Formats: sequence, structure tokens, C-alpha cells
Amino acid sequence: MTNQKPKTFHDLFEFYYEDFKPLYSHIQSLNELPLEMLFEINAAFDHLSRYWHYEQDEKEVVNSASAHLKRGCFDVFKIVVSDTLDHYNELWQIDTSIIDNGDFEREMRQLVAEIRSGAMVARQAEGDSRDEKTWHKAYELWEPVYNNCVKFNKKFYLSRKVEWARRKQRWRPWRHRVEGIVLGILAGLIVWWLTSLGS
Repeated sequence: MTNQKPKTFHDLFEFYYEDFKPLYSHIQSLNELPLEMLFEINAAFDHLSRYWHYEQDEKEVVNSASAHLKRGCFDVFKIVVSDTLDHYNELWQIDTSIIDNGDFEREMRQLVAEIRSGAMVARQAEGDSRDEKTWHKAYELWEPVYNNCVKFNKKFYLSRKVEWARRKQRWRPWRHRVEGIVLGILAGLIVWWLTSLGS
């Protein structure tokens, strides 16, 4: 993560390669490239062109372009959080309490709680990060949220243990049906045996 607000073209492209492009690649890999992000890229490019076309000051065009790229990053953060919460809701339909004696589910819930609270704080900080000193405040808050989303995906959503729990859950209704049939047959045999004793 770049440490200060970009002032030169060099700073801007350092920000682009260190912050923007990895997020862009992540969201593109999910096939969820938001239209807003493309608008931000277009607006950033338009501001850059003004340095040559209208001879605007480098610091001025870099400031405007970086603001658009920053908003594009924030869009990605929000999509990744939303995607993570969707995956959490999907896992909630499975009885994950049977994994690792309930530790899996407890850790998953705790991580999702951290993601939710961290995202709320980071969103509030976005509007406060306009000046030189606080430009990266929201990034510093979003970064652990983003990392937790990546962690959730690897450790919980894509866990092989989830597929095991899913299979167990599919077998459970059949097991109950088989047990019901067996108990029904046994009860019928007991009743038949008792009635045959009485006659």
C-alpha cells in the first residue's frame, strides 16, 4: 500500500500497481467487474489526458485521477464484502456445527463479525480521507477487512470439510427415514407377536 497521496505520475502509477490493479484483478477473476469501476478508470484516464491536451498542472491531474482510482478500489472492497457475506449465508444453510466439534462454525462466525464491523468503520472513514494526512485512513481500515474476506474464502467457503458436512446433511434425512421404516416394522412385529400370544 502506498503511504501518501499521489502527487506525481510516478506516485500515481505506483498506487495503480500496488493498490488498484491487484483489486481489479481479484474482482475480474470473480466475473463481477462493476460498471462503476469502469467509469472510475475512464474518469481517471480523462483527467490524465488533460495534462497533455489542456496543459493542466501534473499535481492537479494526478490528484483528480487518483481520487477516481481510490473510489474504484472502494467499490471493489464493498463487492468483496458482499460476496463474502453471500457465501456465509450459503454456508449457514449447512450444519457446519458438526465440523471440528463446533470450532469451525465458531471461528467462521467470529471472522464474519469482524468483517461486518470492520466494513462499517471503513465505509464511514471513506468521506474523511480527502486531505493529505488522512488520504489512506480508509485504506488502512479496508485492508484488514479485505484480507479477512480472502481468509474466509480460503479457510471456510472453499474448505473440504464443508463438502463433508454437506454430504452428512444429505444422508441425515434418509437415515431418519430408514430408522422410521425399521422402527415401524419392529413395532408391527411386536404387535403381531403380542396378538398371536393372546390367541
